[in-house]
Amino acid sequence: MDSLNVKLQQKIRELESLQQIRDLTKNLNVSLEEFSSQIELLGEEAGCIQTVTENWMRIIRAVSLASNSLANYKEEDYETDRPMTERLVRCKIDENQKIISKN
Repeated sequence: MDSLNVKLQQKIRELESLQQIRDLTKNLNVSLEEFSSQIELLGEEAGCIQTVTENWMRIIRAVSLASNSLANYKEEDYETDRPMTERLVRCKIDENQKIISKN
């Protein structure tokens, strides 16, 4: 009877250990799901940051194009009147990089 009691106690400890492992696994699963959703959110935010950065690069390029036109003027041009930068016009283009007319 004593050996049966010892086996029963071992099985009870084993069951408690398995229940503890189950609970820890469940907590780990919840944590990993939360982590996964945070990673997805970071991916979406990275896309937004990429879009903003690309827009700023376009703005900087446009400003650079406009200000480069000032390099064509001579010192005398500044004495008579202050030169202006070239005007930049925004045009729609098609997939072949051709300007789309309004007509």
